[in-house]
Amino acid sequence: MRQAHPKRPARPLLIVGWDGATPELVGPWLEDGTLPHLAALRARGSFAPLRSVLHPLSPAAWTSAFTGLCPGRHGVWDFGHIVPGTYRVEPTTGAQRRGASLWEIAEECGLRSVVANVPISSPCRPFDGVFVPGLGAAKLEGATHPEGLARQIAQASPGYTIDANIYEHEAPSDFLESVERMVDARTTVFEALIRREQPDLFFGVYVSTDRIQHAFWEQSDHPWLDGERASWRFAHAIRRSYQQLDSALGRLIEACEEEPTVLVVSDHGFGDLEGDLYLNTLLEEMGLLVVRSGAAGDSFGDIDWSRTRAYARGLFGNIWLNLRGREPLGQVEPGPEADALLYEITDRLRGLRAPGGGAPIVQAVFRGDELYASDGERKPTSAEGGAPDLVVVPRDYRWMTRSGRELDAARRLTSAPAIRHSGNHRMNGVIVAGGPGLEVGAVPGLQHLIDLTPTALALLGIEVPRSLDGRPMAELLACDVAWTDDIPAWEPLEATALGQEQSTEALEDQLAGLGYLAR
Repeated sequence: MRQAHPKRPARPLLIVGWDGATPELVGPWLEDGTLPHLAALRARGSFAPLRSVLHPLSPAAWTSAFTGLCPGRHGVWDFGHIVPGTYRVEPTTGAQRRGASLWEIAEECGLRSVVANVPISSPCRPFDGVFVPGLGAAKLEGATHPEGLARQIAQASPGYTIDANIYEHEAPSDFLESVERMVDARTTVFEALIRREQPDLFFGVYVSTDRIQHAFWEQSDHPWLDGERASWRFAHAIRRSYQQLDSALGRLIEACEEEPTVLVVSDHGFGDLEGDLYLNTLLEEMGLLVVRSGAAGDSFGDIDWSRTRAYARGLFGNIWLNLRGREPLGQVEPGPEADALLYEITDRLRGLRAPGGGAPIVQAVFRGDELYASDGERKPTSAEGGAPDLVVVPRDYRWMTRSGRELDAARRLTSAPAIRHSGNHRMNGVIVAGGPGLEVGAVPGLQHLIDLTPTALALLGIEVPRSLDGRPMAELLACDVAWTDDIPAWEPLEATALGQEQSTEALEDQLAGLGYLAR
């Protein structure tokens, strides 16, 4: 690949992630003065909705953002993955990813990066730059690059944490205070690293907007409510979380010695959560999943795999067949038998209605090998990091397909949210972009998250590999794009790379605490 040109459009390039920032809030708050630094950035560029990937879940979405690859190629789907040759679910980390990251490509072209708190990016491969782990690492020790950085962070910002969740706090106010402290500590570290390193590329992510919107969406006084909830105790919690990130954005921009190009992006949007949907209950009703006699019946360990033909796993609707030659105790023959079973399950899913005969629960059902195919090529699915056999899209993502458990012990098909959430993800996030190399005053249409890495490469003056699934966001760019047929250098991590001292148990505790992984 061609080395970056010294007169590249962006120098430096800041990519700042606001996890879960949603256009329904960002749009009005850009106009009414709530977010002055973000509005100033928009005035130097543009603002657009940013379409996530199916499913709009952080592991798949952020990995697509920093690789430019669809989930079918990078192989990251959910917070948990099945260990090959077993039915055991373990936490997903960057070790499961296939494909080079944006910062690895930048290093190949002679540029230096600071990467901080990007979800599912740890463990990192050694590169010319600085790395601080995000969600998917349980602790800093043993996961930063260079290794001694963890100690420096602890000294400079004693309150630094990788994440915060509401389940660790009896009072919601205590949770909000812990999130605010987390953001303050994170901004202190981000700002210090930018000032010290003056990198060509900075990629840092804040998760506070996601955590607070999950917890307080129903309690918040949104712009379209005209003050309806203004007297509620936590009415302004979400607004304050955005304002805190807006203030942090101003500090990060100020830390740059040269005028930066800035892309503020989110991996998905947000909206109402109606309840939980237990797809394994449906499969059990269809006689396709069997729970062992006498078992509690609320976890994967209770399933009788010798009599199970299909099973669901994950937060947003993924179904696998128990396929012969793929799963250890496969019961379904590949080919016509498997296809017929997938059609049968799809028909049942499309008929599901909310309690009381309400609106449809399922919006769409896709075959995974077709949805995640690249360049029109149909790709086989597998339980080893591959696509689900069926991708089930709940209506507007108003339903989560579980909350902390893969099965419901009471054998309900739906329930109220089992965890303290009232908000859930939506497909459209946001991008606010401004600075050198970008069009000023453009009114772009819908953009796509998977195009973030190609866009960043163009801004850094690096040739864009045609092998990527994403393409540069032409409506935003005021610079030329060069192309290459070279494929970025990348080697998969050995399993021993997790010896960057992140134990499986610690990661399970982190994800279970966030409600993202069943225990």
